[in-house]
Amino acid sequence: MKILFIYPTVLSDGEPIKYRKAYLPPLNLAILARLTEQANPRHEVKIINESVEYIDFDMDCDLVGITALTSQAVRAYQISDLFRARGKTVIFGGVHPSLMPDEAIKHADSVVIGEAENLWDGILSDHEAGQLKQFYKEDNFHDLGTLTIPKWDDMDLSIYKRSFGRKMPRMPIFTTRGCVHNCKYCCVSKFFGRTYRYKPISNVLQEIEHTRAESYFFTDDNIICSQDHSVELFKALKSANYGIRWISQSSTDIIKKPHLIDLASEAGCRSLIFGVESINRANLKDVRKKFNDPKIYVELYRRCTRVYIQPWFSMIFGLDHDTVDSMRETVEFLIKNHIWNVVFWILTPLPGTDLFEEMIKSDRILDLDWSKYDLNHVVFKPANFTPEDLYSNFWKTYRSLYSIPITLKRAVSVFENTDKPMKNVITSLINQYYSRQQINGYIHPYSMGISRV
Repeated sequence: MKILFIYPTVLSDGEPIKYRKAYLPPLNLAILARLTEQANPRHEVKIINESVEYIDFDMDCDLVGITALTSQAVRAYQISDLFRARGKTVIFGGVHPSLMPDEAIKHADSVVIGEAENLWDGILSDHEAGQLKQFYKEDNFHDLGTLTIPKWDDMDLSIYKRSFGRKMPRMPIFTTRGCVHNCKYCCVSKFFGRTYRYKPISNVLQEIEHTRAESYFFTDDNIICSQDHSVELFKALKSANYGIRWISQSSTDIIKKPHLIDLASEAGCRSLIFGVESINRANLKDVRKKFNDPKIYVELYRRCTRVYIQPWFSMIFGLDHDTVDSMRETVEFLIKNHIWNVVFWILTPLPGTDLFEEMIKSDRILDLDWSKYDLNHVVFKPANFTPEDLYSNFWKTYRSLYSIPITLKRAVSVFENTDKPMKNVITSLINQYYSRQQINGYIHPYSMGISRV
């Protein structure tokens, strides 16, 4: 068969958004490409990232597979409807279709709920036999001990951002799936059932050796959920001596185990993203994130920079104890404590989460246009703002972090806390200029791609 996998773009005012470059190749589609090859080497696979590439709806293909996050769902449905109108069979997978299967099936021939690894071979066989089911759901989680190396040669890697002098873009890889926490706004625990599973370290190393990139994004939702596993992983990466650089996501709990920060640095970690969310304890309690302690934020930030790891604090505005004053106080806290690497988001009640269900019951959801569920729009009734005021104050607050004085201070911080000062300062200034331009245009600098067309 000829199989087309699509990573949809998102919509803005009903129109598909295009970028000159994308950030990361879609890992889930590369895994599906490998599973397809294993099922039958004669199958032909093509992968399109629509945020940069264009779709030929009249292309010759037997099966179309589309993955979608919530913000991509509306565009995914449009794409599917256009292919089905041409007689093509379409299968949906990914987070949004898994959490909203009854909605997704209205636009597809079949929906895969949850992980696809244990199901894909059977799905292909069913399709070839003309016996495709509407829904596929595996009762047991996939055994991560099974080695499945993503197949990257079915997609164009030149469309992805790469650092100067690098042969390949930063490549995604995972070592664990799931998270032990159950934050109210997060769908990870819903998708993975609040489990935490490990890929064997030997499989991780084989994947790195096969991919042969110089930089990686470990897509784990929380790479330090298990201290023993993290220690084993970091030591193995150090011993392998690949010379790679990598970034990942971690809970703030890592400050309780500071030796993990040292081990991560020695293993090539150059950035960690922390969902600190708020400096207000009441907000943290509301979203079931009491394990975050604002008192340790400064220590965590400095502890990372001391060993050349650039920490990035991810923060949410629009929580029920947020006000215009508290937003200003947040920025004052960040500047006072020289915390320069910060990403702001607007609280978004994603479908399938406890936050969404809570807001539906209390009649606080204002808009069910999934294309606005990108963490940059206000789709609910805030407690202490009008929706318009929250939106305008969000962008005003974000812009305040990219004033010229703060830009220079951030560059000085990079110079003082990196193992490659001149190169990284130049990179920082370029990235800050880009972020400033995007934010001034009400475009989030960490959306789906770089330089909107």
